[in-house]
Amino acid sequence: MANSLTLAQARALWWHKQALAGTTKGPLATLLGGSGWLRTLGGTDVYIAARARRPGMKRAELDAAVTAGELRVHPAVRGCIYLVPSSAVPDLLALNALTWRTQTEKDLAKIGKTIEVVEALAPAVLATLTEPMTPDTIRKVFPGEIPSFGEPGKKIGLSSPLPLALRFLEFAGQIERSLDGGKLDSERYLWRKTAGKLGAPAKDHDQRVANVIDAFLGFAGPATLAQLSAWSGRAQRDLKVALDKLDVASVTVEGLGEAYLRSADLAARPPPPRGAALVAFEDNFLVNHGLAAVTDPRHHAIKAAIWGGDKAPVALGEANHVLSRSIVIDGRVAGFWEVDPRTSGAVWHTFDPAPRPLAGALDELTRGTAKFLLDEIGHAKVFTLDTMDDVQTRADRIAKLAGDKPARPAAKAAPRPAGKTVAKQLVTKKP
Repeated sequence: MANSLTLAQARALWWHKQALAGTTKGPLATLLGGSGWLRTLGGTDVYIAARARRPGMKRAELDAAVTAGELRVHPAVRGCIYLVPSSAVPDLLALNALTWRTQTEKDLAKIGKTIEVVEALAPAVLATLTEPMTPDTIRKVFPGEIPSFGEPGKKIGLSSPLPLALRFLEFAGQIERSLDGGKLDSERYLWRKTAGKLGAPAKDHDQRVANVIDAFLGFAGPATLAQLSAWSGRAQRDLKVALDKLDVASVTVEGLGEAYLRSADLAARPPPPRGAALVAFEDNFLVNHGLAAVTDPRHHAIKAAIWGGDKAPVALGEANHVLSRSIVIDGRVAGFWEVDPRTSGAVWHTFDPAPRPLAGALDELTRGTAKFLLDEIGHAKVFTLDTMDDVQTRADRIAKLAGDKPARPAAKAAPRPAGKTVAKQLVTKKP
């Protein structure tokens, strides 16, 4: 691979670097830490993304890696919470602390307060955390009174300095989020004193940014400057400074233009992607480069529902955040799947009719994933505000693509015994 790559070559790199071949050995934390930081949205998709890279993974395996501190639920880029390797935490703490402090000082100034009120409260909050606690528990057992910001604070969403003190301590590396009940499918965290000793961040800001970008290129390169900016939330001019600090190469990727990858990957020649994977709706393979780059041009005009309110469906050639969970076959989005709560099973469809061997494989994959979600996790919700009724609506939409009759609302449907899963072959050329 000289200074140009075909889109197929780039896609092969993404597929293998993100471990979607499903054959990568070694500890789970090492696999997930190196193949892509996973979004945690308070739903089940973090588990789906992990199982796409470690087929057959049990829920307890991933939860245990987080409980042990090998992977951490942590603010990463754009203020979003990701599952990241412990090695990335020091730089992320330092980068997020600067952004958080600047914004917090602005917010406090609106109600006539300064950051000193947060700094004054923080030591007492830290002393109170004798065990993992929720903010409500901290309030109940706190020795003394936590000051109130009154009505002015409520108007800007700051009723007291306690949430700010918790974030202050988090970014100082003194406390961390732990899982409520040991579960990743929640945005309700317990705060605890940081387990173990964190390493030191890079000495200067630019090197910290460079380290974060290097991690991204490790699983998502080649990536354009615009894609690096979209993922990191940082200005392109700052990213150019970061790239100058890294051992990267510039290549021209068919259909994408100039892109960057680690120099060590320049000579890589991974085989073309092979096999089928069921991926989460916000999977890195889909969103890092846009669905057009990982979808056959013949299917670019197919429209799909988009995450975010009542947005109109968007063509796959222009989409990024498709609400339906996707089927990826040989490195390309080939259809959608969903758990069907009514049958305790799953539904799926492919854009092109699936040959019998592929249909059988998809039956097995979707049935097994539905059983995992319903039996081990207990639900199939995508994010915190999702509901099982919404899951059923998405499943019915997929069923309708194949001409099934509209399904009845599932709100009062009685659950079926665990293990009785039903998978349907749903194929269509015209979603």
